[in-house]
Amino acid sequence: MTRTTPSRPLDVTAVFPELAGLTRMVTRLHPTPGTPTVHDSSVGGPLLWPADEPWPEDESGYPPVKPVQTLADVHQERALLTQAWARPRGAQENLLSAQESETVERLRAGHDPALLPTGPQPLIPLVQLYARDVPALTFPEGADLLQVLWAPGSGIEGCSANVQLRWRRASDVQEVLRTPPEPAYVECDDHVPEPCLLQPESVQECPPGHLLDQALKERVYDWCEQKSVSYQSDLSVAPGWKAGGWPAPFTFRDPA
Repeated sequence: MTRTTPSRPLDVTAVFPELAGLTRMVTRLHPTPGTPTVHDSSVGGPLLWPADEPWPEDESGYPPVKPVQTLADVHQERALLTQAWARPRGAQENLLSAQESETVERLRAGHDPALLPTGPQPLIPLVQLYARDVPALTFPEGADLLQVLWAPGSGIEGCSANVQLRWRRASDVQEVLRTPPEPAYVECDDHVPEPCLLQPESVQECPPGHLLDQALKERVYDWCEQKSVSYQSDLSVAPGWKAGGWPAPFTFRDPA
């Protein structure tokens, strides 16, 4: 099923011509669970990574002080819950069997961090984008592939080495790294993406409110209030995963 962005409820640029000159094209990614390969644009999929290039690691910060899960724990729990939600059950029947509940509790209990390796940990793939799929994103000259990796923990808030980008030319990768290293533990399971293929869609967006001139922002927001619409949610930046365009009002970091 192809995913598309619904039309805006109102044309704000027709009322505020100043905004018309500020619009940008953006590529919405629409991640869809699947089985991507290294030759696909993907979220959480395998990367076209040279076998002879070191795999990036995070900065060695404070070790975790509470039990943590491994990547295997996270994936096992998700698979178990996905299977449970997919099967039919009666109105008074629990989602999980007693044995499944025990398994989930054990997985969520995690591991004693004192028993896990310390020091810098390998990053995990977040997204891979081929230039052919994201026309709204500007690539450096000669590059046609962007790879983003991050640490599945709170360390991404400070960026630095915990979020890394690689721009490369796909044709330069002759031998692909087939078994990338994995971190010993996961601090935030929400930061572990499921493998997804993309359904790119080009849409137009207006700048977020926090980047508008104050006088224009007040006029736009007053008008939106009269029309019972939200500029931020309904008329400005595109929602969800995207490439190019304007920065969202909030991402995993607040705007500077």
